[in-house]
Amino acid sequence: MGMGIHHVNVHASRSHVWEFIRDMNAWAPLVPGYKEHTIVSDVQSTWKFTLHFGVLSKKVHVKVLVTEWKEPSEVMFILRGINQKFIGEGFFKADEVNSSITAMTGCLMIESTSSLAKILESTFDKMVHELTKELTEAVGEAIERGKQ
Repeated sequence: MGMGIHHVNVHASRSHVWEFIRDMNAWAPLVPGYKEHTIVSDVQSTWKFTLHFGVLSKKVHVKVLVTEWKEPSEVMFILRGINQKFIGEGFFKADEVNSSITAMTGCLMIESTSSLAKILESTFDKMVHELTKELTEAVGEAIERGKQ
């Protein structure tokens, strides 16, 4: 299983961070390789993006199901591959440092059941780690830009 966890300090209040992370339309386009997403309901959406997996590029279509909204600090979700064989889960969490700084954590755990991922396991693990880091940093930067 590939796992990535990344922390960033966001120069915004926790309520401001929550307003952003509770809106999938705000952060879905920040996924590296983003192509499009569709909101099905307040807890379900489908996303399309391109992942770089070693020397290969894969178009990925995934179902995202929010399992818990914990206002004002956490959103938890599960992932299911539609066109690729994988399952996963993740979360965004916001912890107040002070009134103007929020510690935000992004986490992704993805398990691929494809034979290719098993062969390229170390590359897959690195890709999940990088994806988590890039997404968490992009969300933090977007929140800071939005409040200026």
